[in-house]
Amino acid sequence: MYKLVAMDLDGTLFNPAREISPKNQKAIESLKERGVYVVIASGRTYEDIEVMVHSLGLSEYPRAFFICYNGVIAAKTHPFQLIYQKMIHAEDVRRIGRLAEANGLKMHVFASDRIYLSEGIEHIIQSDFEMIGKAERVVVSDYQGSDEVYKVLIVDQDDKLNRFQRTIPQDFLDDFAIFKSASHLLEFVHKDGSKGQALAELSRSLGILPEEVMAFGDEENDISMLQYAGMGVAMENAKPNVKKIARRITLSNKMDGVAEVINQYLLEEDSTHGI
Repeated sequence: MYKLVAMDLDGTLFNPAREISPKNQKAIESLKERGVYVVIASGRTYEDIEVMVHSLGLSEYPRAFFICYNGVIAAKTHPFQLIYQKMIHAEDVRRIGRLAEANGLKMHVFASDRIYLSEGIEHIIQSDFEMIGKAERVVVSDYQGSDEVYKVLIVDQDDKLNRFQRTIPQDFLDDFAIFKSASHLLEFVHKDGSKGQALAELSRSLGILPEEVMAFGDEENDISMLQYAGMGVAMENAKPNVKKIARRITLSNKMDGVAEVINQYLLEEDSTHGI
């Protein structure tokens, strides 16, 4: 019996229009009716997740948790309780900034009180004009902003980030968790800040074993979570390296792959109990 189900949002629970389909909505409701712990694991902030999954009613469900910033934070939703937090600091930002600038790359810095951007990043970012307008511009190699930082995000073309990722020095690989959360996004977070680490800490605090955990994902930042879970499920639209480590591959996010697996196991459980 699975006691906890964790899922990514973009490319997983969300369909291509970034909506929760009626089938996925119903599947989550079925989990709640059975008292299963429901965990949303995303690179987004707590506030963003809360708004985007409002229709699921998880802010009122006492067995719901959000893993935010790809594992830097884990929190209970009702009542709110911070369970897990792993931050990096200003000197870490300067160090990453020197490496990025040496490779012609620009960065977002997601700090506890504001967002900072590399000077000139407007030429790379075209999508979030509101964020660009509000964020403070900095020379990240000389960063003097907030000391408590959730993550450093490098934005560029897929092939350029791939080349850069292959050349990252070993001391950075030892000191940070580094992964792509999308083809154009490379993230640096605390070395214990992965979705998998957060899920493991959360599960242990609830007395839940890995074999009692099911997790869904599609991107590189979901790998640690799928590896931890007894049933790690990759979406059909997942990256090849995600599919490679998954125990099972489900339908795509366009075809309600999350609901397909949840419903199968719920039906099996109901059948076992003679329902």
